[in-house]
Amino acid sequence: MAQASGWVAPAWADTLQNPLKGDAAATEAGKAIFSTICFVCHGNEGKGDGINAASLERKPANLTSAAVQRQSDGALFWKISKGNPPMLSFEQSLSETQRWQVINYVRKLGRAARATAGVGREVAAKGPARGADARGAAATPVVKTAASVPAAKAPPPLPPSPFAGITDGEQLFKSLCTSCHRIGQGVLIGPDLLNVRQRHPDEWLLKWIRSSQSMVKAGDTTAVRLFEQYNRQIMLDHQYLSDAQILAILDYIDETGQALAAASQAPANGQSPSQAAAYSQSFKALYQLVSGLSIIMLLIALNVLGISLLAYVWIRY
Repeated sequence: MAQASGWVAPAWADTLQNPLKGDAAATEAGKAIFSTICFVCHGNEGKGDGINAASLERKPANLTSAAVQRQSDGALFWKISKGNPPMLSFEQSLSETQRWQVINYVRKLGRAARATAGVGREVAAKGPARGADARGAAATPVVKTAASVPAAKAPPPLPPSPFAGITDGEQLFKSLCTSCHRIGQGVLIGPDLLNVRQRHPDEWLLKWIRSSQSMVKAGDTTAVRLFEQYNRQIMLDHQYLSDAQILAILDYIDETGQALAAASQAPANGQSPSQAAAYSQSFKALYQLVSGLSIIMLLIALNVLGISLLAYVWIRY
């Protein structure tokens, strides 16, 4: 959920009741979804510090904050369903049950953050550490020199990639792409990726997958067309993926497309091509046998008929 002043769910959303509230199994299922889809923007602990957060124009919401946690489950359900760019709409890609499961997990993250904050306040309330001047004596003045002025803070480093070392294209695709894309099953949020390499060269795809908005802003004709065609939905950056990882995803898309093509050519009765060929050969052999037997029976019948005619002529004359 992106931080946006004025992004308020309609009043009727508050009337939606979470059918899975308090369900521990549903909360664990929500964790699995969150750890696959949501964490790249919102971070593992939901604090808005995910690996994609730095590349977004609007900072993702801190889901553990009071501003989020005081909203009703129904309001959160509406926001997850509808989205608010750069946050995607998950109305099509997640079922209603899955969206409620995610909300359960968001509540758990909020409880964990409050518990951690409570421990911090308790430590602070204990006062100065042993040996400190508890009478509040005036502190020794500190004379600032040029050397003592702290340097400007460097931007925080990006969090480590949770996908470092993973080279399995199927695993990467299912973790990163399935919330927006399908292969051979039509449009979800973004385009169907079947035969995507026939539409775009690898060099272009590497740039697009890594940072689609950079290409849109640079005026790349194809990038702008796709952005407009799919309702200006912002595809998340994947700067943390290596070229090899992106190519592995593209290989998996190719392999899936080939499997779908092979399946479409299989006989409707579910037989494999080899089974169908064997059946055809057996049928052909049976047909030849029956045809041969039919000819033999015909010849026998003709012989019998001929003998019968000869006997009739002999008796008659």
